[in-house]
Amino acid sequence: MITILSPAKNIDLKSFEDFTFEKPIFYDEAKKIHSYLHSLEPANIESIMKVNSKIAFNTFCNIKDFDIDKNKAHALNSYDGLVFKNINAKDFTKEDVLFANEHLRILSGLYGVLSPFTSIQPYRLEMACKISIEDDKDLYKFWKDKIYQELYKNNDIILNLASKEYSKVVTSFLKPNDKFINVDFLVLKNGKYKTVATLAKMARGQMVRYIIKNKIDNIEPLKDFYFDVFSFNENLSNETNLIFTN
Repeated sequence: MITILSPAKNIDLKSFEDFTFEKPIFYDEAKKIHSYLHSLEPANIESIMKVNSKIAFNTFCNIKDFDIDKNKAHALNSYDGLVFKNINAKDFTKEDVLFANEHLRILSGLYGVLSPFTSIQPYRLEMACKISIEDDKDLYKFWKDKIYQELYKNNDIILNLASKEYSKVVTSFLKPNDKFINVDFLVLKNGKYKTVATLAKMARGQMVRYIIKNKIDNIEPLKDFYFDVFSFNENLSNETNLIFTN
């Protein structure tokens, strides 16, 4: 079973001690995207990425400093969003780290697919960002089915803990026999189940931690997962959707 996650916007470079770095799976593609980004000025970045001038300038500086061949930090330890804070990989044992590297993948607009050991550098590029790479009008068209093919190369079960913005690069190409399981964390409010973004991100991170700490490689044990207000809701779930509610 492979669990997929969205990246975080913020990056704080950190590495696992005593573990080597892996070269990006889509090395050539990442270089091609970076080549385009390198041509942008801060004003272009601010407009295209819809960010403020400070973020645009920091992004511009990171683009200029980017060197894909330098090993700076491991991907799993470096993303700094709420999901990754709840994974809390800094206290993983050696066995946890090795299991994570086999069973966890982070999707990325720049890198395509990252394993926990992939060497990354500071960047900002959301998958939905409207940039044109050669004849491709956006990143979805650029990546085509490459990410899908990479994830399903061994016919694994894919457990989706990524946002729709990122999981779209997989779901657009799913075939009838592909095993793709969505996970949703919903809160009942005013008689309707809704996603509360902050709680959902925390729960996604906690589920990844649960999977790694318990070395889970199939769906059934996930039904025992609970966090904060969330527990498995059998009535709302089915074969392709695991629903956790309050």
